Amino acid sequence: MSYAPAPLRTSLTPELHRPWTARKSPRPSAPAMPRARVSRRFETEWLADGQVLTNTLVAPALPAFEQAFTAFTHGVLIQTDRGPVAVEDLEPGMMLECGDDRYSRLTWKGAITLVPGAPTLNDEPDKLYRVMPDSFGLGRPAQDQTFGPGARRIDRDAKLRAAIGADAALVPLSSLADGHAVIEVNPVSPTRVYHLICEEHVTLRAAGLEVESFHPGPETPLSLPEEMMQLFMSFFPHLQGLSDFGRLAAPRLTADELSNIR
Repeated sequence: MSYAPAPLRTSLTPELHRPWTARKSPRPSAPAMPRARVSRRFETEWLADGQVLTNTLVAPALPAFEQAFTAFTHGVLIQTDRGPVAVEDLEPGMMLECGDDRYSRLTWKGAITLVPGAPTLNDEPDKLYRVMPDSFGLGRPAQDQTFGPGARRIDRDAKLRAAIGADAALVPLSSLADGHAVIEVNPVSPTRVYHLICEEHVTLRAAGLEVESFHPGPETPLSLPEEMMQLFMSFFPHLQGLSDFGRLAAPRLTADELSNIR
């Protein structure tokens, strides 16, 4: 397969709480905010006019924000057209293999560090989820692999069609924790976690599993006031609005909904 030249990487270092906005179609910057007592450093990379731009924002550690950064732990292998690549080594512009055997271009990568014992605005401390070998079929995954709290995998349980009229649904990996196939883990040291956005919402082949790329879903706008929604969108300078995330690749189920079906 032929490859496009590697994108040029540049760096932006704006003042804290003054997010960079897209150059072609600028969006109003998020309003100035008082420093929150509980905050995180959100690191982003995105593709713009063939260049990879980077930014770091300090923002409140809201669950809706963190979900955009917490699917894959450091070292998870993502399948690309060049073979498996560790998530931390992916760069916007690379082609990632999707669950339906197509490829989609990576346009954005985000990362944060989860620190054990650090203050959080979540109801519970951050957890990781260790998936044991062959938990979802032969080689899925081939060896034990840990994912972040924001990971969702595709579920093709035969009961789904009768319950929701779809052949597959996206379910939180955390909802599958049973102490055997998927084990809830308390991190004991700082852990880097990542999320990815492609040209469209897809499932990605990650360590033998199909894990979704990031999409805020319909619940995010309902959970955030207007000023927080503006700040949320500043994490994604390559997009102009929520509609640019596109359609969900499959319906989503909550842990309670999945439990009721099974």
